[in-house]
Amino acid sequence: MSLRTAVAHRNLLYLLSLKELRTRYRKSLLGWAWSLLNPISQMIIFSILFLKVFGGVPPKGAASGLTNFPLYFLAGLLPFQFFAVSVTASIGSVQGGASLIKKVAFPHEHLVLSIVIAQFVTVCIELLVLSVTFLLFGHFMFQWLVPMAVLLGLIGLFTIGVALTLSAANVFFHDINYLWGIVSQVLFYSSPIIFVPEQIPSRSVRAISNWGPTGSFVRAAQEILYDNRMPSPERWLQVSLYAGVTFVAGAWIFNRLSPRFAEEM
Repeated sequence: MSLRTAVAHRNLLYLLSLKELRTRYRKSLLGWAWSLLNPISQMIIFSILFLKVFGGVPPKGAASGLTNFPLYFLAGLLPFQFFAVSVTASIGSVQGGASLIKKVAFPHEHLVLSIVIAQFVTVCIELLVLSVTFLLFGHFMFQWLVPMAVLLGLIGLFTIGVALTLSAANVFFHDINYLWGIVSQVLFYSSPIIFVPEQIPSRSVRAISNWGPTGSFVRAAQEILYDNRMPSPERWLQVSLYAGVTFVAGAWIFNRLSPRFAEEM
């Protein structure tokens, strides 16, 4: 995969992304409302579990002063869902485009990129709604959308790297989709979305939740959206390294395997 190839076939990438957006909720009564109802329903369920069942204490925003678990949960969930939903939808994209790959010469990675781009548009809409929700609680956070956009770009690179790797591997090993279902659950529950890292007694668990790949992106998002403070330079360096290394590795693996896609299909 190269930038020159992506630019040369940008119209195809645009059309594939538009098709993904248009068909995502086709023949659905609520349409795009489902993209908001899903995180809201999870927020309600986990808020009841955290606050009522387990008696958890909401974290206090460092600069914002917020003590609101539902908002803390959403600040971490939305960027994680951008990653997880994109990868889940991308895994079968190359295999699903078998007929197109056999007949037409085009950049195969566009099948993956279009899904990530479509999900990027979705999470941007969700974040705008979340910004309005924060405003209702008395916190004006629109000034934090610029650093959040930068963070989403890094999450996007990380997501593309993982999606390219798994979608290519899925052409040869169809167990990848089932394995990812397990891995994504592990990543969700090990990321600081439904818990506060500082409230965990185990130092090793705190380290994993704070500095693991998905945990790092989630913590950075919570620092921006919930704490209303800029992540530390160390955090920015960490998420940039995760994004850059994963993207380069994913592109390399995809390029090595893509010439064999047609014969495997």
